[in-house]
Amino acid sequence: MNLTILEHQPDFPDVDLSEKNAAFFEVFLQNKDIVAASHLSAESTQLLYKMAHWTVSEVKNTFDDPSIYAGFTHGFTVYEIISSIVAPKPALAESASVVAATRGLMTVLKSDKRTDFLVDAYDNFTELQPTTAEIIAAASARYHSGLTHYAIMGAAIERQLEFEAREYDKNIVQ
Repeated sequence: MNLTILEHQPDFPDVDLSEKNAAFFEVFLQNKDIVAASHLSAESTQLLYKMAHWTVSEVKNTFDDPSIYAGFTHGFTVYEIISSIVAPKPALAESASVVAATRGLMTVLKSDKRTDFLVDAYDNFTELQPTTAEIIAAASARYHSGLTHYAIMGAAIERQLEFEAREYDKNIVQ
């Protein structure tokens, strides 16, 4: 087994994970304790990640099956870990950006457009970030077998939320 060294990817999530980083995360995400600690670290430094989980927990009862929700939130978790490690970001300049983005997410998750939104996010993510989607699927298969589709969807939503908050932030700061 080769030791894989992590490389900084400041342009993540605008670009997919590098092959080198994918190899690193394939091993890194196998340890539940490391996943738990890394997730806590990511959420403690980014309000966006904490708010994303809160938003989805608010609509938890709308999921037909609790295991779907578990797969979905595991995708959030793995995405947050990957993003915070390969491309640590300063906190958004305005918490208003995070609130606006998460409010928009909650609105769409409670609407009749939810399915279309989730499918579009999934398709966009798997097309633009196939390596990241593959790593999330592999990590999720270990903990939520059969729900990798929902984990990828959760990661896709987290990624979309990050883009939207960044856009709100850009508009506020300018």
